[in-house]
Amino acid sequence: MKFGEKLRLVRGRRHMTQEELARRLGLSKRTVEGYESGAFYPRKRQVYDQLAALFGVDKNWFLTEDDEGGDAAPGEEEARRVLEAAKALYAGGALSQQDKDALAQALMDAYWMAKSRQAGDKE
Repeated sequence: MKFGEKLRLVRGRRHMTQEELARRLGLSKRTVEGYESGAFYPRKRQVYDQLAALFGVDKNWFLTEDDEGGDAAPGEEEARRVLEAAKALYAGGALSQQDKDALAQALMDAYWMAKSRQAGDKE
C-alpha cells in the first residue's frame, strides 16, 4: 500500500476531512490532496512525525510501501503503545489492587469500543 492510500485510510477511519487534516498539519488542502492522490510525498520528515502522532501509528508505516499487515498496522501500533504504557505502570509495583482493576477495566472497555467501531466500518 502506498503512502497516499495509507493516509486516506487512516484519515477516513477518523472521519476527518482533508481540510481538517491540512489545518492540523499546517498545510494546504491541496497539499493533502496531492499526498493522497500520490502526486507527491512530504518533503519534510516532520510531516511524517506529525501524521504518526495524530493517527497513533509508527511513522515507518507511512514510510514503507510494502504492507504485509494490510490495514491492520495502525491498530497494531496503538495496541503496542498501550501495552508498553501498561507495562511501565506495573513495573514499579506501586499500583493498588483497585488501580490494577480499574486499568484492566479501561483496557477491556477500549477493546470493546474498538471492536464496535471496526464492525461499523465494515458495514
